[in-house]
Amino acid sequence: MSVLTLRRDWTGTLDDLVDAANQFLPDILPTGKAGRTKDDVNARLVRHYTTERLLDEPLKQGREARYTRRHLLQLLTLRRLMADGFSAATLQDTLQSRTDDDLEALLAGQTQLAVQPGNPALDYLAQLRRPAAAAPAPAAPSPARAASTPVQYTRLPLAPGLDVHVRTDFRLPRSRLEQDRLAQLFLDALDQLRRPR
Repeated sequence: MSVLTLRRDWTGTLDDLVDAANQFLPDILPTGKAGRTKDDVNARLVRHYTTERLLDEPLKQGREARYTRRHLLQLLTLRRLMADGFSAATLQDTLQSRTDDDLEALLAGQTQLAVQPGNPALDYLAQLRRPAAAAPAPAAPSPARAASTPVQYTRLPLAPGLDVHVRTDFRLPRSRLEQDRLAQLFLDALDQLRRPR
């Protein structure tokens, strides 16, 4: 099961949130970084993130704190962005202002986060660590030049009669969740070939 298919009305205790986060972390962290003990979250870390305004305050049900699917999305997005090189200080108040759909898109790699770090040196280092697709787009060329600039593709033969053409500015999926999403998009596109026109 993917975090994106988790019931929208999911709620749980702090321990439930920690267990769910640790279950989904291997799917959302960049490939090669998932599964390390230091990537796991614990109750103390969740409380710290809440104090630092990285996560919404939990709901109160009597004397018990309750967490929702939104808290889980915020926590997983936070861990993913930190694995991508963003600092906690840079992300402060950022995730609280995002909708659940925005958080899902960030987790699935459908959007990239544009945050201004407070330190130019750290900004430069973060830019070096991010993939080329996450870098700011260059200024649009003039119409005369745009017509003469060819688009570059790499051809990948997959099977007899099936080639995939990948533009050079395509950002490769970095997590299992992004890979699964791309595979589903590919299968959906192939399925369209079966339908009569």
